Amino acid sequence: MALIALLLLPMFGGFAAYFLGSRRDADRWVSIASLAATLAILIVTVAGGDDGRWLAKVDLPWVPSFGISINFALDGLSAALIGIAAGLGIIGVMASWHEIKVDSGLFHACLCWTVSATIGVFLSFDLLVFAFFWEAQLIPSFMLIAVWGHGAKESAALKFLIFNAVAGFGLLAGVFGLASMADTMTFNAFTLAELKLSTPMQVWLLLGFSLAFLVKLSVPPFHAWLPDAHTLAPTAGSILLAGLLLKTGAYGLFRFSPMLFPDGLLVLAPYGIALGAAGALYGGVVACGQTDAKRLVAYTSVAHMCIVLMGVAAGVEYALAGAVVEMVAHSFSASALFLLIGALYERTQTRDLRELGGLQQSAPKFAAAFALFCSALLALPGTANFVGEALVVVGIFQVNWPFALLALSTLIVSVVYGTRLLKGVTFGAASPAVVRDLGWREIATVLTLAAGTIAVGLYPQSVIGLVGPALKAALVPHLP
Repeated sequence: MALIALLLLPMFGGFAAYFLGSRRDADRWVSIASLAATLAILIVTVAGGDDGRWLAKVDLPWVPSFGISINFALDGLSAALIGIAAGLGIIGVMASWHEIKVDSGLFHACLCWTVSATIGVFLSFDLLVFAFFWEAQLIPSFMLIAVWGHGAKESAALKFLIFNAVAGFGLLAGVFGLASMADTMTFNAFTLAELKLSTPMQVWLLLGFSLAFLVKLSVPPFHAWLPDAHTLAPTAGSILLAGLLLKTGAYGLFRFSPMLFPDGLLVLAPYGIALGAAGALYGGVVACGQTDAKRLVAYTSVAHMCIVLMGVAAGVEYALAGAVVEMVAHSFSASALFLLIGALYERTQTRDLRELGGLQQSAPKFAAAFALFCSALLALPGTANFVGEALVVVGIFQVNWPFALLALSTLIVSVVYGTRLLKGVTFGAASPAVVRDLGWREIATVLTLAAGTIAVGLYPQSVIGLVGPALKAALVPHLP
């Protein structure tokens, strides 16, 4: 029942935070406690060993007459992403300690519910339950942007909701279409994976699934919701969007495409590589032209998630391993940059790179943190981002070397936007406002994310070894 607890702890932690919101900091501490307990249970479950494929499984009938069950399974891939979800939830609470002054209890409830729904996505192998959690993520995330965001926050939240809700119909259509082809009504992914479907049918069903996954992954031209949502969300909202919600799209592609539609994936994989290469270049080039620091990082997320798409579509071991490492690396580095930019905005009330500068003079700890995570943004050796992108490029060379060269060109573009961000924030004349250096809560969160970035960068086997069985299951058939 540990898997049930992973889902319910943050959910009930959210309810507790909501009802304790009127008491001083109680909502914050109960949110941290529920997320920390989730992490502890995950660690114990992972340490308990596995059966060679799964760390834990739960299969409970829910609506048996319609073939619906609570079918949860945990392997190294889902364990890594759930650990990131709970950890970033705690970091989101700490990053918002002084930012959120209105309806604090509801804010922390929405944060915990977002984490809980995301954990449901990472655990579910009943496709209807998976689709339920997929849509359930949208409600608390929408609230985080619409209520506690900045500027035209309602417009950004509605755009986020409309894009993802409409794309979710593609997922539902694919789920119901796939389930209808079984002899007995079932939504069990393991059972449906055994169906012998024609290649054209697999292609159509995969297109339905992929619409939802690509929109959440923010691959151009499905990315229009992301820049505004990232830019106008509160700091914790940006952290959860970058670190968690984008990863659900990558997870869905990684997990279910080769499992349910192997022949369809073989047909569509070249288009996925091409779409990813074009999107990575587009995201990087547009990022170079941004003057809002948060919007710049938002467009870099488009570029990095397109690299993940290329890795998944390539379907070979190097590329798949790189895609997973890039997912983890981006969760650390992008979350850290959004945290730092949010802290800078709290101090200066601006994110305009033309109005910032001189952090190395007034706030050296702040400047050092920016330098580290801009280095990760550049994918410098020693960071997890370097390992992820290098493995993806090597894997793409095995499949399609022209697109591998295009992927390499995006690394050159990253030098432009990474150094531009670093220069605009840390160097030059000091900004008009006196910038207070990082406090102890901010230092604790930054050090945690820095440790993850460097640890995976220096020892990537810690991630690759954990997700090994999932990598083998995701290999695209008939590719070299």
